[in-house]
Amino acid sequence: MSDSCVYIRDEDHGWLPANVLSQDGLNVTVKAFSADGKNSLGERTVNIKEYPDQQLPLQNVDANGNLMEMPDMVDLPSLHEAAILYNLKVRHQADKPYTRVGDLIIAVNPFKWLEKLYCDENREKYVSQLIYKSSTSGADMRAGLDPHVYETSCMAYRGLAADGKHQSILVSGESGAGKTETVKIVMRHLSSVTSGAGEKSSRVVQRVLDGQPLLEAFGNAKTVRNDNSSRFGKFIQMEFDVEDATQAAFSGRAIPNCVLAGSVCETYLLEKSRVVSHEEGERGYHIFYQVLAASDDAKQKYMPHLSKKSQADFRYIGATEPVKIDGLFDDERFKITLDALKLLDMSEDKLQTLFKAITCVMQLGNITFAEDPDDSEKSVISSLDELVTLSEWIGVPKDKVERSLTYRTIVAGKEQYEVPLKVTDARDGCDAFAKEIYQQIFEWLVREINHKTCAENNYDDAEQVEEYGLIALLDIFGFESFEINRFEQLCINYTNEKLQQKYTVDIFRSVQEEYTQEGIELGNIQFVDNVEVLRLIEGKIGIISVLNEECVRPKGNDISFVSKVKEINKEMSALVSEKLHKPTEFAIEHYAGVVKYDSTMFVQKNTDTLPKDMIDCACLSSNEIIKVELKAAADAKLVTGAAGRGRTNTITVATKFKSQLTSLMNDITQTNTRYIRCIKPNPQKVPNEMDMFSSSEQLRCAGVVAAVTISRVAFPNRLTHETALERFSCLSHVTLDSLVEKRKESSENDTSGYKEIVQDTFDELLKDQEKEDEGKLVKAFECGSSRVYFRLGALESLEAKRLIALGVFATAIERIVRGFTARSLYWKLISASIVSQANARRTVGRKKFLRAKQNAINIECWVRCVYAKRELKRLVRNKAATKIQSRWRTVMAVASLTKSKNAAVLIQKITRGALQRPKYCAALKEAEEEARVNSKVAALQKRLQEAEMKFFQADKLRIEAEKRAAGQSGDEIAPPSVPVEAQAASEQPAPEQSKALIDESNEMLDYFRKEVFKLKSANYLLRTDLQAQQDEHRELQSRAEATEASYTAMRQNIGKLSQSNMRLAVELGEEKSFILKLKKDLKMDRIRHNAEIQRKSEEVLGRDKVHQMEVKKLTNDISRLRALCVENGVEVPEHFDDKKPKTASIGLKFERATFQTDPFKDSLLRSLEIHNKGDGTSLSKASFASGDPSLTQPSSDDDSNTWRKPRHHFRAPLGAYQGRGGRHYHRGGSFIAGRGRYHHPGRYHHSQKPPTSLNKDISLNKNTGTSLGAAARTAAPPSSGGSSLANASTSGPKLSGSKGGTSLAAAATGGSSLSRARVGRK
Repeated sequence: MSDSCVYIRDEDHGWLPANVLSQDGLNVTVKAFSADGKNSLGERTVNIKEYPDQQLPLQNVDANGNLMEMPDMVDLPSLHEAAILYNLKVRHQADKPYTRVGDLIIAVNPFKWLEKLYCDENREKYVSQLIYKSSTSGADMRAGLDPHVYETSCMAYRGLAADGKHQSILVSGESGAGKTETVKIVMRHLSSVTSGAGEKSSRVVQRVLDGQPLLEAFGNAKTVRNDNSSRFGKFIQMEFDVEDATQAAFSGRAIPNCVLAGSVCETYLLEKSRVVSHEEGERGYHIFYQVLAASDDAKQKYMPHLSKKSQADFRYIGATEPVKIDGLFDDERFKITLDALKLLDMSEDKLQTLFKAITCVMQLGNITFAEDPDDSEKSVISSLDELVTLSEWIGVPKDKVERSLTYRTIVAGKEQYEVPLKVTDARDGCDAFAKEIYQQIFEWLVREINHKTCAENNYDDAEQVEEYGLIALLDIFGFESFEINRFEQLCINYTNEKLQQKYTVDIFRSVQEEYTQEGIELGNIQFVDNVEVLRLIEGKIGIISVLNEECVRPKGNDISFVSKVKEINKEMSALVSEKLHKPTEFAIEHYAGVVKYDSTMFVQKNTDTLPKDMIDCACLSSNEIIKVELKAAADAKLVTGAAGRGRTNTITVATKFKSQLTSLMNDITQTNTRYIRCIKPNPQKVPNEMDMFSSSEQLRCAGVVAAVTISRVAFPNRLTHETALERFSCLSHVTLDSLVEKRKESSENDTSGYKEIVQDTFDELLKDQEKEDEGKLVKAFECGSSRVYFRLGALESLEAKRLIALGVFATAIERIVRGFTARSLYWKLISASIVSQANARRTVGRKKFLRAKQNAINIECWVRCVYAKRELKRLVRNKAATKIQSRWRTVMAVASLTKSKNAAVLIQKITRGALQRPKYCAALKEAEEEARVNSKVAALQKRLQEAEMKFFQADKLRIEAEKRAAGQSGDEIAPPSVPVEAQAASEQPAPEQSKALIDESNEMLDYFRKEVFKLKSANYLLRTDLQAQQDEHRELQSRAEATEASYTAMRQNIGKLSQSNMRLAVELGEEKSFILKLKKDLKMDRIRHNAEIQRKSEEVLGRDKVHQMEVKKLTNDISRLRALCVENGVEVPEHFDDKKPKTASIGLKFERATFQTDPFKDSLLRSLEIHNKGDGTSLSKASFASGDPSLTQPSSDDDSNTWRKPRHHFRAPLGAYQGRGGRHYHRGGSFIAGRGRYHHPGRYHHSQKPPTSLNKDISLNKNTGTSLGAAARTAAPPSSGGSSLANASTSGPKLSGSKGGTSLAAAATGGSSLSRARVGRK
């Protein structure tokens, strides 16, 4: 029952479905179910005081108790948070991501691309029906269309073209909900709708669309929640040239054309902290990774300084795994980014400047600081190499960069002081410098995109357009509430509060329009707004004002800021102050819940000023972007003070953001606003699954629940006229047919024609709910032109009455069902007892058969063992003989080998001696000749030495003689003189001796000349070899240089291959996941297949039992017929006489045989018509008290009724049994009882008598290899012919034996008819 179907709160799932069991005051006992409604979670007791209006929210179920699913949730009878949540869940699981709540579109991220939703046919369908189709007065143009973002874009286009009013579409949601993708879908759709300019507009459209990849590259990053998360907010204004309505009417067009002329983009709150740090599992902005993954050609052209750099070389970046974003890796996305930059007409020099500025940001992260060894209060740069690199890239001298990073200039009056920085301050300052550079790069890029895409600079007919029509798209961050909320979360939630205020006003206006259209007075409706929260944040003494004052005050800090906020705004209920809060913590009660903020770094983040030293350093840079943009940004943050005192104040971040937000809200207020709320169904990003708790939190944060509360504050429940009458007609004692007859024709005040009937019906039913307010009667409902609106508690009261009325009918139905159940159980017990007896008899017979079968198997095994032993002995003898022969052959072969080896050694020895002996003799002779020459040379040397000695002695004697001769001339007494001839003779050697010496000397000189010549020849050869070696050395050196170059190229190629391998590893992981999924699916299919086979087997066994019962009953019927014939004196037909010979032709033919449970009567015998045809007996329209099978026989004109050696023919249970040796006994269809043989087409025959009881189960004979299995049987009605086996076809697995066995395929059977069973040996 619908009124017992409610929702209850749950800590894990948000809301759970439940059924009300009982109620005791404020405590209600319910039976809870899982989120899918399939599993029971037991009973729970809930206190309804915790629920709005002390009532449990009702489920939206139909008359059958099934959950209702509505594309427009306004049509739900009960609209509340739980109903919205479960309606979204049902649609999400059915691949319907879009749901409508009035004009609001809720988009649930499907985490997959649904091609059918975004195909050209679907897009054209929305365009033709919502834009160009003429609207009928009062009719909803969206009727018949499923909710879609195309609906929002088409309605915005139509509002701009037809009404001439600016439009805006607000897209919000948390990270990963699909906001960016939704904005791109809407932009592409609006661009495709524009027409009338042809090729002239295509260039503008292309520039507008291609500007988005640039914003994604520079402003998106990978987070834990989303791989392509936008880390900034953007407000895109698409500018259209709207055709004049009069001119369009003259041209025959009801809707003027709108041509896309350009676009302008504004950005908000870029997450600068992601430039210098990110959490584990996340990444920085995409552009950092794209420039590092660029191809070598692109780096050489635009970034030659990054040719050998990787992610690991930059601390801000860090080494990460390759990430696929929208199916593309970083190198592929860089090509898209580069093409988009070129489309904006950026020159090569400007691109080089841009990329070098980005690399300067990354290089700042590599600068490290250390304490000055001389002064711990100072810091120095410890990474000098990185400092030199930064100086080269940024184009500023090294000492200037170092000075700006380690010192601060303090201005005190007209004096300036340089104060050294500590290590932590220097590090923070370096990070702030990097963040400021990147923010200015981003803002410069946005200005460039706007310059290239705005209508004034791109549209050819810009001079002829007075004012452009605008369709604005706001992609803004959703409400955020984390464990620790910082300054960024305060700004984001402040934005959402402003948007929620606008949304609340729009929803209230739509409720007014709905009630006016239905003809219902709205009256005074009170609803909760967020004016006080906004006053707390942006008021004159609000948080922003106090924070700005604290930033200006000397020594302002975060603790003082929180203290002032709590003291000044302590009277405001929106400010939550608890005793357990830290000095830096405060909380605000937002529309989506209470959020606690930590004010740490609030003052610093709000100031956000770059020191003068860094500004001066940036002004010296050779990079134009860094030099110009940082100087302009610093000047823009300073404004001249009042009263002309020349003092300057700094524009804080909160003040700037507040002014931007105020301007944004002013722009949006001047437009017709439409809303798209994006929901992330689960954190794991798995398709078709929804996390109920997180989804309910997102609905609350998106303001959907607040909007529903406003729309249902006066009338919480509503039903269409038809639904209300159909649901509660049981209370008014009026049939639906009579209501249809009373229906009137539809009119403006009564679109359904049931208004008067509904009014009268509910006046009667809700008479007790009427109240008087200030002398005026207030009914519990209001009847509109198409819906009936119920006040609080009215629908619940009707549901309770309906439950009581339906309970009476339920009691009668239960009585009938219980009687039927009891009777069915009685007949089941009777059938079960009969089956049990049959099974017992079958078990006994089977045991006997198995015993005989086992004995036969044992004998066969014994015989096989005997033969096997004989074969084993033979094989052992053969193996022994083989080993002896092998050993003998081995010995003989070894002996022959040894003999041959010795002979070969001897031959080799003799051969080597014959070859070496002449060489030895020649060497010996040469040695002897050399010894002889050496001895001769030694003798000549000796003789030469002796001659020299003699010469020296003679010369000495001559000199002494001269000295003596000179001395005697002065003496008085002269020594005795020596004869001159003797002296000359002593001085001159003998001629023969001299000649001999000369000859020997000449001979020695000749020998030495020869030796010198030989040495010169050897020296020349050595010199030639040296020259060759030098040439070879030079060649090897050139080869080494070429090898080194090749090695360098190979290292670069290895780097590329490493990246490719990493990419392939990612793809391999995806493929492995896909294969695992396929294996899992295959396993589940196999399990289901086995379960189906098991079920079919059980079904077959059940049929076997029924057929056995039939056989037994038929046998008993024949016996009782025979007894009746004997009792009444009637001659017993030979068909019933067991004493007749077995060769007698007996056949029974039963047509339309029915068996009753009553005993036989005498009239039964009179109804028998016995006809002797020579080949059998026919019994027609006979009734027997035994069972309920339908037995038929082939038609009389069938020639197959001619049998040979006919025997008793009767029905047997369906099945099959296979014995050893090829004997088959068929048990299911018709088989022959008794000996003999007959031939009948389509019927099985055998010459042996079948066993008395057949086995129920299927057994395997391990020794004989016989196997049996059940074949699948398909139900089919019996043929008109009779009982036969029909076309045996095995839909299950075939059964076969491995050794001499047989294969049996059971026939497909329908009821009791089988034909043409083919049973044979496989």
